[in-house]
Amino acid sequence: MKKYILTALVAALLPVSLFAQESAALPFIRIDRSAITSAMGGTEALSPLYNPAAVPFRGSDVAFTFQNWAPGGLKSTNLNLMGGIKIGKRFAINVIGAYQKGQEYSLTDVTGKTGSSFAPSDILAGGGLGFAITDFLSLGVNVKFAQSTIAANAKYSAIAGDAFVMFKMKGFYATAGVASLGTPVKSGEESYPLPASAKVGVGYDAHFGTSAILVAADADVFFIGGLGLGLGAQYAWNDMVFVRAGFHVGSGKSPLPSYGSFGLGFKIVGIHLDASYILGNAALGNTLCVGLGYAF
Repeated sequence: MKKYILTALVAALLPVSLFAQESAALPFIRIDRSAITSAMGGTEALSPLYNPAAVPFRGSDVAFTFQNWAPGGLKSTNLNLMGGIKIGKRFAINVIGAYQKGQEYSLTDVTGKTGSSFAPSDILAGGGLGFAITDFLSLGVNVKFAQSTIAANAKYSAIAGDAFVMFKMKGFYATAGVASLGTPVKSGEESYPLPASAKVGVGYDAHFGTSAILVAADADVFFIGGLGLGLGAQYAWNDMVFVRAGFHVGSGKSPLPSYGSFGLGFKIVGIHLDASYILGNAALGNTLCVGLGYAF
């Protein structure tokens, strides 16, 4: 059997961040897969879809989303299922599952002749638990399995976890913890860390008659170096129509670059349809995410 070497595209798909200056394994685990929070600059820390500590305070939500991710870069088609479900007054569970299929590439043998082709894929699956210690303080943890297949005989995987504490007082929310902390990924004799970070998020939800405004901000300090900042806002009319916008700044070795985003949402009897669009970046620009969910 011929031995094949991968093309330049495959080399770019090794477990190294597309956007970071140095190596970070499995950067796809930091993609914002929610059509709601991705429209708000990736401010996901307060979302019950990501943070099990948020569920006792912000309620249950389950969503399925479709993403056309990074069409200007190493594009992929992503199918995502996320949920935070409140059990009783104080307990919560979280689930997350994602499958993404990358752009097909050609294999080339040692003579330079093009052979068969292969489409890389990524899988993310996990769950978590949340518990409200008091009416204003909660804890939550997630455990996730991530796997990237870049060739028929080349797979990379890791176990990652999140841990958060959340504080609530009337319309003010604050959370802090660690995200994507886990085992390093080995490739040959080299070892690459996950894009883990110390994460904080704050938000305020204000109501004015039939209108409501939510403002939120996230900050990630990545352990390999780099900073990610997100700022977003949502206007809601009668808890039925939603307009969202935000901005994300990625610097240094952050796994995601800087971009702007906006989106719309509609909800009736708990069923919500949402869409987000990313712009302002050559690689991530024109990323579209559409989601159907149920909040209860």
